[in-house]
Amino acid sequence: MASKIKVMHLIGSLTKGGAERFVVDLCNELAKDERYEVTLVSLRSNDLEKGFRKEIHDKVRYISFEKGPGINFLVMFRLTAWLNTEKPDFLHTHLNGFEYLALYFLGNSKTRFFHTLHNISPKECPSYIARIFRKTYYKKNKVQAITISEDVKQTFQECYGLGNDILIPNGRPDLVQSPAYKEVFKEHRLGSDTFLLVHVARIAAQKNQELLIKAVQQFNTTEIKKCSLLIIGEAKNEQLHQKLRQMASGDPHIRFLGGKYNVVDYLSLADAFCLSSFYEGMPISIIEAFSVGCIPVCTPVSGIKNMIRHGHNGFLSKDNSVDSYSDAIKEALYHPYKEMIRYKGKQSFRLNYHISITARNYSKTYQQHVPELQALHHLTTPFLKHPYEQS
Repeated sequence: MASKIKVMHLIGSLTKGGAERFVVDLCNELAKDERYEVTLVSLRSNDLEKGFRKEIHDKVRYISFEKGPGINFLVMFRLTAWLNTEKPDFLHTHLNGFEYLALYFLGNSKTRFFHTLHNISPKECPSYIARIFRKTYYKKNKVQAITISEDVKQTFQECYGLGNDILIPNGRPDLVQSPAYKEVFKEHRLGSDTFLLVHVARIAAQKNQELLIKAVQQFNTTEIKKCSLLIIGEAKNEQLHQKLRQMASGDPHIRFLGGKYNVVDYLSLADAFCLSSFYEGMPISIIEAFSVGCIPVCTPVSGIKNMIRHGHNGFLSKDNSVDSYSDAIKEALYHPYKEMIRYKGKQSFRLNYHISITARNYSKTYQQHVPELQALHHLTTPFLKHPYEQS
């Protein structure tokens, strides 16, 4: 019997974020294939009750190097020594995991390397020196770049002057309401005479929550039926967090709920999901909204406009102004064919953004880069079946 193919995914940490969420989902899905031995490697330690560590499947081996904040060269040496012992077939990095392989790149000829860009290139790797380092390996095809949307693909080509990336959209598994759903319903829906808007994102400048709050407040000054806005996400920028709270101070229609594990419960109840970002790669939160038929209302930026067709499976503002975003909210909430748009969102999820599709495409990419392993491990056999395919 052939030995299993060693697949490793390396990321900085498993704190709450789209990339971290995706890596756990992808590893869990790949581990369903008995040909793979899947390991998720985190540079930092992860509290079991915070982030996504507790959602790692039993079939996925979890390793942490217990790194603290900042660059740690000792961890780089330890990681290199460990990898030299493990000898993975495929090593896939995310976010800042790339640079921690600098020493392992030098002495390794067996492992095949991949890196997923989870944002537009200038933001995914803001350091000029780091971009030069990455370009060297992309250009030599030592590391295969994976982009997640057409806009990320375009910025990769503009930033690195290369066209050798492979585009694989993100995905999520089917979402299931939690036992807390009834309590969420009682608190936010039962007896309410307002529209319910949900925003899911960390409190950070990129997410432009200031625009969202102003647009909702403008909507509520002109409309008889008001909007209630629930802002779900951890504060990555405490100064901004306090500024936003001050903006919403005394407003009974805006609430900050912090980070939540049961996001699906809120999306299932909402009239619309709102994302007002300045830029994005391919937001996991929009995929989650699609999956439960929650109508997304978003700004027309980067990866978002690759996902949403206005009036078909969601709504886009014309620009990033308060008037435009408030108008988009209004159009979504008063649209005569909302049920059809909800259906189209669910269809988008099933046909384009289910994690089984994503995992299959990652697996195909691995196969293409190691033809000798195709014969050795019979990788040409069908991969995981999409749950919505006809049997």
